Amino acid sequence: MTNDLTTKSPKWITIYLWITALITLGASLAGYFKPDALLGTWEALPAVGALSLAGPLGLFLSRNMATAVVTVFALVKNNTSMIKIVLLLRIVSDGLDLVNNLIAGNMQVAIMGGVMCLIEIFALITISKKKETHKSTSSS
Repeated sequence: MTNDLTTKSPKWITIYLWITALITLGASLAGYFKPDALLGTWEALPAVGALSLAGPLGLFLSRNMATAVVTVFALVKNNTSMIKIVLLLRIVSDGLDLVNNLIAGNMQVAIMGGVMCLIEIFALITISKKKETHKSTSSS
């Protein structure tokens, strides 16, 4: 565990996570305060309760807000183990966004979720290899 505290994450991973955290936080806040502006093209918008925070919108916004807060916390702590967990969380979340939006026929969001998922998989592999390299050089 001490190796994780001293090993720094590659700068591009840190920048990517800060950008995604800020976008996620901004979109969540916009969804809470102005949901029709955020989801104006959502085909379920006219449905009764679609913009209710007690329904799917609330669950979506809560998940995104929690993801943003956990990401910022891991980045501020600059702990490699925490950053790996955040990447794993984002891989699952963005991967499911890809699948859900493919099923719903929302290709723009599906593609975005897929690209983000691939970036996060690459980041997790990169940060894991860096830790292994750091371990082997420190034990020599």
